[in-house]
Amino acid sequence: MTRPRRANVIPRHPSSDARSGALTYAGLDPGTLVRIGPGAQARVTEWERLFGEGRLRTRAYAVARRITNATAAFGYQTAAAAHGLPVYRSRSDRVDLIVPGPHSRKNSLDVVRHRVPLPDTDVLVIDGLRLTTLERTVYDVIRTASLEAAVVCFDAALHRAAWHAKKNTYDTEVAERFRTRVQERIRRHKGARGIRQARFVASFADGCAQSPGESVSRLWMWQLNVPRPELQYRVVFPDGTYALLDFAWPRRGRWGEFDGKIKYADADLLGGRTPDEVLERQARREERARRATGWRCDRWGFDEMPTIDDFCEYLRTIGLYPA
Repeated sequence: MTRPRRANVIPRHPSSDARSGALTYAGLDPGTLVRIGPGAQARVTEWERLFGEGRLRTRAYAVARRITNATAAFGYQTAAAAHGLPVYRSRSDRVDLIVPGPHSRKNSLDVVRHRVPLPDTDVLVIDGLRLTTLERTVYDVIRTASLEAAVVCFDAALHRAAWHAKKNTYDTEVAERFRTRVQERIRRHKGARGIRQARFVASFADGCAQSPGESVSRLWMWQLNVPRPELQYRVVFPDGTYALLDFAWPRRGRWGEFDGKIKYADADLLGGRTPDEVLERQARREERARRATGWRCDRWGFDEMPTIDDFCEYLRTIGLYPA
């Protein structure tokens, strides 16, 4: 079963009595629903299958039903989620809404309102949601989110813009054009909140990282002064096929792979295969890469990196720290 991008928002049934229990939401049993905002619920079965970005998208649709200001638009991490970018360790219980110009509305339990300039050129509509453009969204996120979430966001935006899935190649020209547009925006806003972090992230981001785990691993390796790895290192086999290694240190004769548990549980990533079949295929790929390179392989996931200190200790056990 394919994981949904968002859950269906179920509004309060217009003809029902708010005190009538089962009839309150379109005749559905309240026990099958979860409240996602004032006057809106979603099916528990759909909600539980969503990650943070999917829950943010769902809440945005629920909030959009209540918006009366035609100039307002979703921004920051909410816009990133709507653009299909991953949201790393960020709140998914409230959405960010940019409301330009004067307004008297205060924040609510499910909405944070931002009073900042929002030109029409920074706004578009995706699937019925009015939100900031990808470039503006990345600019806002890399200034205001945690450093880890900022790198995850910019890496993912570059990956989406410049990675060719069929060829497994990275178009550096396309990536640099997008990076340059964000950097120009940074230069135009000297002194803005978080601009120093934004400068660093804009130069550090790399669209060859293919998941939040790879992005955070790369950032923390840099912070720990681990030698810079080559990303998506291509190993060609005698039959002409190849493997891409997440992190490679050719001079050290080793490579590393980030393995998120999602690849063994998410139906989209399994592609009809069982977790055991994925593990078996992964083992065959690793063995072929070992024979072709003679290098050592190490694997880790979020279990090894709840914090940078824990990741540092893991890198120490495999001999990558200290450098």
